[in-house]
Order: sequence, then structure tokens, then C-alpha cells
Amino acid sequence: MLLSQNEFLSRAEAVRTRLDGAVLEALSHHGAPSVSGLASAFRVPRLEPIQLIQALYAGLLSPVGFAAVVMRELLAPEDAVLEGTVSEARVVTGNARASGSLRITAPLVVLGDLEVAGVLKDCGPKSMVVVLGRCTAWGFQTSGNFLVLGDLVVRDAIQGIYSNDSLVVAGDLTTRFLDEDDHDITCYGKIHAEHHLENGRPDETAASLASTFLLPELWNLDLEELDHEALFERIQKGEPVFTDTLQPAQVREPDAPTAEELQGLDIDGIVARAPESAHAKDVVYAQRKTGEVWLMRPGIRPMQIFDGSRFLGQEPQPALDVKQRASERVTFWRKRGDLFLEVERFGAVVQLHAGYNNGSMRTFHLAFETSDAASRELRRLEARYAEDFVRVTTGVPGRGPLERELANYSGPKAQYTSAIVEGTTLVTRDGERQQFDDEATALGALEDWIASKRQAGFDLKILEWTPHGLLGSR
Repeated sequence: MLLSQNEFLSRAEAVRTRLDGAVLEALSHHGAPSVSGLASAFRVPRLEPIQLIQALYAGLLSPVGFAAVVMRELLAPEDAVLEGTVSEARVVTGNARASGSLRITAPLVVLGDLEVAGVLKDCGPKSMVVVLGRCTAWGFQTSGNFLVLGDLVVRDAIQGIYSNDSLVVAGDLTTRFLDEDDHDITCYGKIHAEHHLENGRPDETAASLASTFLLPELWNLDLEELDHEALFERIQKGEPVFTDTLQPAQVREPDAPTAEELQGLDIDGIVARAPESAHAKDVVYAQRKTGEVWLMRPGIRPMQIFDGSRFLGQEPQPALDVKQRASERVTFWRKRGDLFLEVERFGAVVQLHAGYNNGSMRTFHLAFETSDAASRELRRLEARYAEDFVRVTTGVPGRGPLERELANYSGPKAQYTSAIVEGTTLVTRDGERQQFDDEATALGALEDWIASKRQAGFDLKILEWTPHGLLGSR
């Protein structure tokens, strides 16, 4: 059916005088409804409904929402079934229903109700959605402009994804978990949400609050984040996302040593003995039972390790041919914060790397009389850090793949290369992907790769748990 300019604008004048309450407030969220604004869309006397919507679509809800209200009075209702993705602009004059998830990447106007038996996701700024009736779904992720003049009822969770757009509801908004994040979510009715994280919530606070009601695999205190993708994937599959009962809130332990960890340690005295300039605020790790203290100012000061009796590295460093394959390797990552420790044994010499994720690192050499003595030292260090660090091989639990970057500064220009083990595959920045039968064999291949790079003049530069470019996805 074509919309006649004269009839449409005449009806718009009548509709405008009847608008009031929450509906008028919702329609006015991006500016007051204007008949003259609708008139400007009629470049020709008669338009298809979708042509009118496309002419009005400029990132603002108010003119599109107002036009939809007028169209409802002029067009015969006809229901529609939506499947998968709405990728072209569309007007549904009756009710719309999707039997599974629904992704919207273009303007969509529904003059009746919208029912989604799955996860509903819009994609701002490409999408704009107006629903004049009731909108229901199992889960809802919104990054675009989305207007509901009836009630919005989402069974499990609503996530606002940061953008300059808005979710506006004239009726009531009901869901179990509402995470506004940094999205504009405005409800002119009442909000009924069992769990509500308001606009602008800090990520660390959100993860802590979520720990009380979401399953543990959906939040991470170390990364200070909620795994929204996993959350909505579970909702779509009908899998549980909420705990059976409320749990005590988990709080991320501070990266810096606590007062309890520092208790009894003569920090001022240790700092005064440091071979390089340091301050008490440079303490990044302390172990009270051994008296060990690490001093570092990331990006400024190199790591200094006081092992309880002396600072490492003050004695002459033994010669070490690191071009050979390491006899043993143990890698640790701090259970909180971004400190790592990697211990390698080359015969009777132990090489120890200590540093900060993708940051400063320092290497120490410890010489022993025999290979057995060096191996015992490695076992001693492993036991020493077991309580505060986690042993890692291919990835840091809950954080990401462990990328090992090596550098060669001896040539005409600096060169870099890196590698990770992804499952049973060795992946390198040089573009290689070598598949093996099991992870242990892949890790053995990594040792051979490290040895070959050292023979070519490379040495360890950093360890990193969130590698740029994520080699494993290549």
C-alpha cells in the first residue's frame, strides 16, 4: 500500500495531538515528534512505507517512531516470520516472530509485537528498530537505536554495548539481568531487573557483582570482565547461566603486595641495599616466609630480586651457551597481577627471567657445580613459588595464550619473532603452522624453535599473555 502525502500528514496532525504520557516521552527521546519533519520526507506525493522509513532514517529514533505510529493507523496489519538476519530495511504491519536467534543489521519497523525465541541482537549504527507493541526475547544485545512503545520482556539478560545510540522503552522493562555498560538505556515505565549493572559501571565492579549470580565461567576478576559472548551463546543454546543461589561476591586481590604480605619485612632496609636506584613504592612482589622482595617500576626500572639474603645478579654472571636446547624449563605466572618468572636449566647453569607482562624483563644466571645441583635448584624454585604463582605451558589460565617473543638486536636493524602453542599446533610469527599428534610434542617443537632462533642471534625479549595479533587465530 502506498502512503499518500496529504492523507499521511493529516493523520499525523491528529495523532500528534493524542500523544501523551510515557509514549510521548519515549518518542521525544531524540527530539519532539514533528509533522513538518515527516513532511520533509515526501519528495514525491506517494511513498511505499519502507521508502518513508528510509527517507527519515538518519540515526534518530523520534521521526521514525512517530511515522510508525501514524502508519499503524493507515496500514492493514499483516504478520511476518523473520529468520536469521534482517539485512534489508523492512516494515512489518502486524506482528513479527522469529523461531530462533535474530540479528538486525538494517532498519526494521514492527507495527505490532516482536517475539524472538532466542537471542535478539541489533547492530548499530547500521540498524534502527522500532516496535510499537510488546517485544520479547530470551536474550538481547543492543548497540543501536531501538525503540519499544510497549513492554520489553527479556527472559535472561540484556546487554547494552557502548555506542552513541539508545534503547528506549515506553512501557516496563523486565529481565533477570540488565547490564547497561556504557549504553544509553532509558525506560519511561518501570524496570524490573533482578540484577542491574548501571550505565558507566567499572569493569572490576561488574565482574565482582556478577560473581554473585552468574556461573564462574562467565566472569573473570583478573581480566576485570564479563564474557558476554559466552553468556548469550549459552542463552541461545538453552544452557544455564545463573547460579542456583546467590554466592558471596568475589573481589580481585590487589596486584601490589598487601600489608599482610609486607608485615615483618624491612622494606626500607632492602631498598637501601638495592644495587640500582629504587623506592619502597617499587615493591611489586613480597614473600614474607622467605623474605623475598621484587623491586620494579614498569617501563622505568629493571627488575631487582632480593632473595631474602642478597640481590641476585651482583656476583659475576657465568658464561652460558644458550644456543643449545634447554635441559628443563618451568614458567610461572603470578596468580594476581602480571608478573612472570621463567626458569631454564642449561646443564649446570640456571637461567632465570623475571618480568612484567609485555614489559620490562631481567635475566639472571646461577652457576652450580653439577647438573644435578642445578636441577635441584630448579625444583626448589618451583616449590618456592607454587603458592603465589601458577605453572603455565601454553596459556595463562583465564587470560590467554602465552606468546614468547624473541629479539635480535645485533644486526643492521632489530628483528623480532614469536611463537605460541595452540592445542597441538606450533604457530609462529614467521607464518608457520606445524601440526603434531599431541601437546607435549608441540611443546618439544617449541623448544627446538627457541634453540634455532638463539643460534640465529635471537634471545627472549618478553612473555605476553595477550599477544597482539593473537598468533593462534591466524
